[in-house]
Amino acid sequence: MSGLSLPRWVGDAAVGLALALGGVTLAVLAWPIPRGSVGNPGPGFMPFVLGLALVLLGLACAVRALREHDGAAVVLVNRKTAVCLAMLLAAALAFIPVGFVPTVAVMLGVLFAVLGGQPWWRAVLFGCGASLALDVVFDRLLGLGLPAGVWPF
Repeated sequence: MSGLSLPRWVGDAAVGLALALGGVTLAVLAWPIPRGSVGNPGPGFMPFVLGLALVLLGLACAVRALREHDGAAVVLVNRKTAVCLAMLLAAALAFIPVGFVPTVAVMLGVLFAVLGGQPWWRAVLFGCGASLALDVVFDRLLGLGLPAGVWPF
């Protein structure tokens, strides 16, 4: 598999540090929320404890990665990963202005073609069908009010 790669221990250490940073962020954001006590926890208790747990586990992961320091490589980005990330970003940007049905139809069509290896006509057909089916379930049956955008109904 070709693509951007780096040693596994570097990736493991980076993930551990990212988890620790996320834990610090969670704990800091939870600090002003009343925590209560162990016997009578408040709404800020669980987020603060989870933040501390993430810090500890993230640091443990980073330390373990630095100790092992093996030479195995990990591929970070290849063609399929890049397409997935690009489609998720495009869908997030198009969701409200373009609407649910066309955005999801295009996103699924591209993903079916690139990831699933479907011929373009089948990918377009499945993407449109799945998008319409999801619209029926979530918008029509469950009444969740998905963004209409350019969709006329």
